[in-house]
Amino acid sequence: MNDWKYVGNIMDLVYLAETDFLICEKTYRFLNSNLSNRDFFILSANNGFNESIGIIHTLICSSKKEELGIEQVLREIIDKDKKNSIPKLKNEQVDAFVKFIEVNYPNPDYSQFDFGKDATSQIGNIMADLKKIKRITSGLDDLKALKNKFESYNFHKIRHQTVAHKNKLLQAPAGAASLLLKDDLIKKLGEIIKILRINCYMWFDYELSNPYNSILASLDNVITMNKIK
Repeated sequence: MNDWKYVGNIMDLVYLAETDFLICEKTYRFLNSNLSNRDFFILSANNGFNESIGIIHTLICSSKKEELGIEQVLREIIDKDKKNSIPKLKNEQVDAFVKFIEVNYPNPDYSQFDFGKDATSQIGNIMADLKKIKRITSGLDDLKALKNKFESYNFHKIRHQTVAHKNKLLQAPAGAASLLLKDDLIKKLGEIIKILRINCYMWFDYELSNPYNSILASLDNVITMNKIK
């Protein structure tokens, strides 16, 4: 089916989901810092939260063939990997590499990781092999675990009712314009984003740097201009 060709599109959405989340997180951090135009920032932050949820839900949970999802693409990549030679690296090396990325996310310094003796000129190849083994051995299980964790937090139900207005009994159907999100919800979405980003690094071999980081720099400027002195 050649669904693997959609990897670039998937990663664009993953980067966007992370950016939407970071806009939400950063804005909430400053909401109690005497910001003017407070309602604008609340709406922007909540919209970022809900858009991030919507993107992630489609990517990891949707079963609709016309929607862009990770599972089928990942299956095709793993099938292709299995047809080629599988790198001869120990599982302990793979586990250590994954742990290193988790601890040092989002900016790991690869010079601090032990790739083995005389590996200086081959680090790129070794990293690719480590990620390939991780994909083959647990890629689909990692995706399932992420989906289960995401669904256990009920983000999709929150968005379904409060943003898509699927519940006419809600007291504030337009709550995204004024209601404050609980810190716990933002923290949990941050957990999901981190797991998704690290998994995509292993699954699709895309770097951890986000090409939309300039948007966050622009947000910093807007927040600075709206602080009440």
